[in-house]
Parts: sequence; C-alpha cells; structure tokens
Amino acid sequence: MTVHPWLGILLYVAAIGTALAGLRIYQQKRNPHPEWVRKLAHMWTGLVTLSLPWLFQEALPVVLLAALSIALLFARRLSSPVKQRFGDVLDGVARSSGGEIYFPLSVAVLFVLARGSPVLFCIPILILTFADAVAALAGVRYGQIQYQATEGHKSAEGSIAFFTVAFLSTHIPLLLLTDTGRVESVLIGLVLGFVAMLLEAVAWRGLDNLFIPLGGFVLLKSYLEMDIPALAARFAVTLVLVILVFALSARTTLNAGALLGAAFVGYVCWSVGGWKWLAPPLVVFLTYTMLSPRTESNTQRIHNVHAVFAIASAGLLWMFFARAVREPAFYYPYTLSFAAHLAMIGIARLFNDFPYASAGALLATSILKGWLLVFAPYYVIQGMSRAAGVHALAALGVTALAAFLFYKIQPGIRDCPIDRPRWLRQAGVAALSSAAGLVPVFVA
Repeated sequence: MTVHPWLGILLYVAAIGTALAGLRIYQQKRNPHPEWVRKLAHMWTGLVTLSLPWLFQEALPVVLLAALSIALLFARRLSSPVKQRFGDVLDGVARSSGGEIYFPLSVAVLFVLARGSPVLFCIPILILTFADAVAALAGVRYGQIQYQATEGHKSAEGSIAFFTVAFLSTHIPLLLLTDTGRVESVLIGLVLGFVAMLLEAVAWRGLDNLFIPLGGFVLLKSYLEMDIPALAARFAVTLVLVILVFALSARTTLNAGALLGAAFVGYVCWSVGGWKWLAPPLVVFLTYTMLSPRTESNTQRIHNVHAVFAIASAGLLWMFFARAVREPAFYYPYTLSFAAHLAMIGIARLFNDFPYASAGALLATSILKGWLLVFAPYYVIQGMSRAAGVHALAALGVTALAAFLFYKIQPGIRDCPIDRPRWLRQAGVAALSSAAGLVPVFVA
C-alpha cells in the first residue's frame, strides 16, 4: 500500500538522516572500527530502500530522492561543516570510492527497470545490502587467505561469506514471495550468488554499487524464465570456468582478481552468445603466454582486471550488438578483436624478451601467431566453408593492421608499460581494426 509521494519522501529522508546522526554519536562515543560503522550505514540505507516499492507507485519520487541524495553527498564532500557532522560515518575507511554516489543512482535505475515488481527490485538490493556488508566484515574479522584484487586485497573468507548471503538473499524471497519452484529457486540462488560474488570481487572504486544491483536485475530477470536444465547448466559453466582459470593460474600473468574477472568475462560470453562465442577469449587466455619463451620477467602475476576488461571490451561490444540486432555475422568482427589483441600482446612480450631483434621479424611473428591461434578455431567453428576460409585469410591483413598501429602509437614498446593509457590504446586499436569485419556483414 503506497502513501502520498511527498510523505514517502519525508519518511525516507527522516529514516536515513536519523540513522546517520545516530551512527555519528555511536562513533564518537565508542570509537568502533571504521568498516563496521560504514557497513552499518550501508545496511540501514539498504533496509530503508527496500521499502520503496511499497511507498511509491511511480518512479518520479524515487528519481527525486536519488537526485537529492547525490546532491547532498556532493555537498558533504565540498562543505566542511557537513563533512565534520556526517563525513566520518561514510569516509572512515581510507580508500577512494564513489560507492555512495553510485548507490542512489543504481536504486533509481533499478526502480525504473523493475516496473513495480517488488521481487525484481528487492533481491538485487538485498544482495548489495547484506552480502557486501557481511563480506567486508568477515574479511576484517576472519580474513586469513588474502588475494590481490583490483584495488588492494580481498579475502577468500569474505568472498565465501558474500556468496552465502547472496544465495540466501535470492533463494528465500523467491521461495516465499513467488511461485518459483523449490529446485529452481535453489539453482537461481546458486547461480546469481556465484556471479554476484565475481562482480563484487572485480569491482573497483565502489562500482560494485552499480554492478551488483543492475547486473543482478538483468540476471535475475533472465533466470526466472529458464527451466531446471538451463539453470543447472549456467551454474555448472560458471563453476567450471572459475576452476579452469585458477587451475591454469600458474601459466598466466593475471593476479587473483584478474582471474575472477576472466571467469566472469567467459561466463558472459557463453551466457549471451553460446559456446562458439566463448572460443576466442578462451583461446587468448590459454595461449597468450605461449607467444614468447617463459622467463622470470614475463611470468610475474602483474596484470589486474583492467587488462582483462580492456582485452574483452571490443569483443563484448560486438557480441551485444549481435544480440541486439540478431545478426550472427557480428561474430566475425568479434573474433577479429581477439586476434588483434593476441598480436598486440605478442608484440609487448617479444619486444621485451628480444630487445635487439629486428622489429620487422618480431612484428611478423606476433601477427602470424595471433592470427593463426584465433582463426584456425574460427575456420573449424564456421564449418570450414569457403566463406569462412576467405574471412580467415582477410583477417590476416586486419590483424597486421592492428599490430602495426599498436607498434607505432605505443610509447616504450621495448619495455611496454601496463598502465591505463596502454590498455586504452590497445582496446581502441582492437575496436577500430575489428570494425573492418563489418564489410562482409553489409556486403552480404
């Protein structure tokens, strides 16, 4: 049962403001761990947010609340008196994060997308509210098995706690509030909990406050339309991908957070496109370290999730375009993007390993290896037809173009950096060059 919009806004603001004031007093009198105070604020805000489907029928009051929250949060950052009164409740942990800004934004978008469905709105908010908070607190209190994440470290104990709470936050509402079957609700809880755990592990600068609720909504909506075999397959594939990337971790240069990111990218490619769309990124993951001899310098686990997303970015765009317009021919530029990346990775590795070798010879080696490793499977997957052969041969020229562009625009190619500008250049070159794969689409 809803109330008058302005009364609902007043009740919501009063509930949040009273809680923040109370937490500030508690912080001043008891001096608890900053993470505990921050997560108490996070949980209370999430609990109050769960009331929105019952307070409002229309999206406009929720959008206004989100805009007001974001404005006040910016005022807190810019105004010393406001920051002194409430700032330490949210900023007591020494890390840079935009999570408090992303949260009201994601709530407003989620409310619009849910279209009045309390289940579709509340389950993603429950996961974000409790799973994220419990994971952080479990990591602080019990975290012994640490792994390198995108920013700093996370703990295996925290990730397990996140998965457990995310599973319960999905399974119990589905079981009690919908007509979803028992087995289906368990499987949806397992899959959504596992994928949400991957999202939380790879997010940075508070982006989990966007990734988890919005990604959780998209996944939940699609899972509710699936039968038991389809749900079981998704859980099995997710589990196998995580096991695979960690089983092969000794042969990669990815840190633990990047490995989880690679598993997530693999899941998205398989879930959206199917098995053949998983092949190109899987080939890159399995073969990129084979492009040059293994040495002490090129086997260190120095790459984070930014590298994974940069390499996957162009391909994911082509895949989503293919899904949006229902055009399977986009698989060709999709595959081209991964061949281009593999050639560019080869350049970065070979030019570092052989600083006095001929640039032409190293370029040719990188191009041929990147092209052959990706397009030999492409030719087989496409049925070894004449058209597939022509496309594969044409891809050699596109791969060479991408490699040459990267060689020309990347500074310090003999000691290629792994900073953000490098990954942006590489992602841009792959996207630009792979666009040549649109020619067969439009010609056909």
